[in-house]
Amino acid sequence: MGFTFLVSIHRLVIHQNLIDNNISQCLHNSNSQLRSLVSFNGTTIGKQSWGYLREHIKLLTVLNIEDRSVNHVLPPTIGELIHLKFLGIKGHGSKLRHLQCRNCKISSQSRISKYVNGYLGVEQLSNLQTLALNGGSWLEGDDLGKLTQLWSLELKRCSTLYLKTEFFKSIAKLNALQSLHLSFLEEHTKKTLVNCLGLVHEKKNVTHHNKTLLPGLMPFLYHSYLYDLFLNGKFEKLSEKIEFYPPNPLQLSLWECKLTDDPMMILKKLPLLQFLELDSNAYVGKKMVCFSGGFLRLKLFELYKLPKLEELMVEKGAMRSLKTLKIYCCYRMKKLPHGLLQLTNLEKLSLIESCYESVNEIEEVGGEDWDKLCKIMC
Repeated sequence: MGFTFLVSIHRLVIHQNLIDNNISQCLHNSNSQLRSLVSFNGTTIGKQSWGYLREHIKLLTVLNIEDRSVNHVLPPTIGELIHLKFLGIKGHGSKLRHLQCRNCKISSQSRISKYVNGYLGVEQLSNLQTLALNGGSWLEGDDLGKLTQLWSLELKRCSTLYLKTEFFKSIAKLNALQSLHLSFLEEHTKKTLVNCLGLVHEKKNVTHHNKTLLPGLMPFLYHSYLYDLFLNGKFEKLSEKIEFYPPNPLQLSLWECKLTDDPMMILKKLPLLQFLELDSNAYVGKKMVCFSGGFLRLKLFELYKLPKLEELMVEKGAMRSLKTLKIYCCYRMKKLPHGLLQLTNLEKLSLIESCYESVNEIEEVGGEDWDKLCKIMC
């Protein structure tokens, strides 16, 4: 199916059912004024289309392609799109091999390939502002630290096999970061005694994956612009030194950390914090206390999947600005947080499979407490 554009267009969105899975049909009928190109549902972008982009649409600033190719390779000519600010390549099993564009966003969401391996040329992306990729061997060395213009960095499945001292030094150099999301994955191989003796050579090695946040992570003292920090990985305890944390954090998310000590004692030292999320066994203790005078600017507090948590206490004078509290799937937490109803600014309380005993008890008694609860529960 072909198209003819009677006027100059700046933004083009293509759907699979309109072009029979080939982007070239639309590109060859567009014009050099195109600035934004977005395609959905498994559009294939072939050599002919890449060539047309390079030759005729050099002012393109946004290119977002959903490609079902199993091994997607970006051609070297992508570097000629010097005005490109956003590049998104999403595939069921995409493996990005070559990246030489400037000031763009690169994303890989792979369902087949766990890691992004091989040379990517990221050190050449000196103007890159946003980077989202799975970890892999490309993290070895200090290339990441050369992307000093990065505002947003998201690294998933960062295997410890590839995380050396240079990687952590690189993160420390990225002082322009505003948002940092890191998910760590420890990978090691266990061998049986007969394997170690060399007596068995086939299918006896078992690879184990465990989330871990390495002690190599350096303080964020000089990340003055970093307001959004997401850490996914196991570590023994939070650093008690305030210098470890960004100076101006507004949002903090901790996932699968398996902290054994109550994190609130330390996190209360972050006075600017407005959003706090503890998710998926971030804390494996039974009791959590929000101490008086702490979290004065916190507006949103989320507790998800903390199966061992039994009690949450909010002391008088804590969380005075809290507007939303979410407690989901904290199965052992049968009582509402102590001191909850004294939070005068609380507007929304969302509970899923948590605190059901308290709610039932207050409903049976009725009165002022039940009226307050009805106003905020959703």
